[in-house]
Amino acid sequence: MKILHLSPYCPVPPNFGGALRIYHLLKGIAQNNDVTFVSFGRENELKLLNDHFASKVKAFHIVDPPWTWSHRRVAQFYALWTSGSFFSLFSKSKEMQKKLDEILGAEDFDIVQMEFPIMGNFELNTDAVKVLDEHNIEYDNLFRMWKYQQNSLRRVHYYREYKKSYEEEIIACKKMDAIFVVSERDKTILNKDVPHIPKFLMPNGVDTSYFTPLSADLEPFSMVFTGMMGYFPNYDGMLYFLDEIFPLILKRIPEAKIYIVGNSPPKNLQDRSSSNVIVTGFVDDVRPYVWRSSLYVVPLRMGGGTRLKVLEALAMKKPVITTSIGCEGINVVDGESVLIEDDPEKFAQRSVELLNDLAMRKILSSNGYDLICSTYDWKIISAKMNESYQTILTGQKQTFNNMAEVAAK
Repeated sequence: MKILHLSPYCPVPPNFGGALRIYHLLKGIAQNNDVTFVSFGRENELKLLNDHFASKVKAFHIVDPPWTWSHRRVAQFYALWTSGSFFSLFSKSKEMQKKLDEILGAEDFDIVQMEFPIMGNFELNTDAVKVLDEHNIEYDNLFRMWKYQQNSLRRVHYYREYKKSYEEEIIACKKMDAIFVVSERDKTILNKDVPHIPKFLMPNGVDTSYFTPLSADLEPFSMVFTGMMGYFPNYDGMLYFLDEIFPLILKRIPEAKIYIVGNSPPKNLQDRSSSNVIVTGFVDDVRPYVWRSSLYVVPLRMGGGTRLKVLEALAMKKPVITTSIGCEGINVVDGESVLIEDDPEKFAQRSVELLNDLAMRKILSSNGYDLICSTYDWKIISAKMNESYQTILTGQKQTFNNMAEVAAK
């Protein structure tokens, strides 16, 4: 198959959720298909793409972005006074439209796959099947962020973004021939809002050759959380943990520690550092922190899609305790492969029990690891995506044949 793959950013280096998904699925589908990849980015990122994918991808095209992430505060302020959402600003690019017109005018494709709805806002003059990869449902994520935000100005911002994103995302979805979703919950939401578009469950995965178990010396009573701390759901989750859960753990285990690992921690999170709370900031490799910790905690109250951090922890044979939101879209079972708890007191109580129960930690770790190897390796997800392409193309041809039969009568 000939596939045109569109992304709002370069997925190299694959060091956060969206980039990881794009990177590994691009790597997988390029094995058996003729892929042309187009994204916003800088010229130096073209070399990174070629270095990582070598001859596997037919061609790379990079277009300068209209905004950069370093200007996000200016973009957020600008979005307050426009009819479009903050994220829509990143897709308003005459240069990108020109590049897409040029590529589609010179070559025919079977499939155009778009990462995120903002890439669905461009005009695509092609008969190719259009597929949207929904990493999460952005308007649902924004609604959750509005719900838990306490700052009045930010509440206004998140609500306005939610309303604008809802309209933009639904418009993008309606242009598609099929949509990939990462969880059953996301599928249910979109079935209500865009019922006529076929949806295919395409969960997130993990690189099991990189995130591997290691028999490292465990630090007793240590816990770890990893993620971009500048991302509000992660930041909120850590404040929630430090305010409502961790003090209850310390009452039972005074020597307990929590490692908060990830870049861009806000100052008030850094100020919480102590002998029991270690805020690392950016690290080159999160694995040593996970390997030596006794327990992986995921106290999230919001977010969309599925959490790759949970998959990574399970792939490293770490016992995980999480909220129900923290493990959304992953086929885990409470008490079997993870512990799931939404009440802060019970979250603390079960964390203490796990920290004191090596046998239970081993049971959870083993079951979680088996689940990852059987279901969530990126190679398995890539094969599933290839099968879905064939199903979508077959269905589209059948639709065209039916239309032709009707027209001939």
